[in-house]
Amino acid sequence: MTYTSVLYPALVYKNTKNNVYVANCIIKKLIGYGHSEQEAINNLETILNISSKEYPVKVKPVYQFLPELDKNNVPFKIIN
Repeated sequence: MTYTSVLYPALVYKNTKNNVYVANCIIKKLIGYGHSEQEAINNLETILNISSKEYPVKVKPVYQFLPELDKNNVPFKIIN
């Protein structure tokens, strides 16, 4: 049996206005907030898993915009 999950990139940064971390999934237009980077990523993964029941979702943290995400024109990556 193979285990398939989908890996979404999320831009992770610290918001200086209210001093929280933000994990922003640009592809799905969803945001997770937290007092630490890991908490923001976990909150975003929870939201993504609620929104898609067919497959489990993982978040890959990205700390700067990667132009190669646009070149491939692939919204997600399937990992086994």
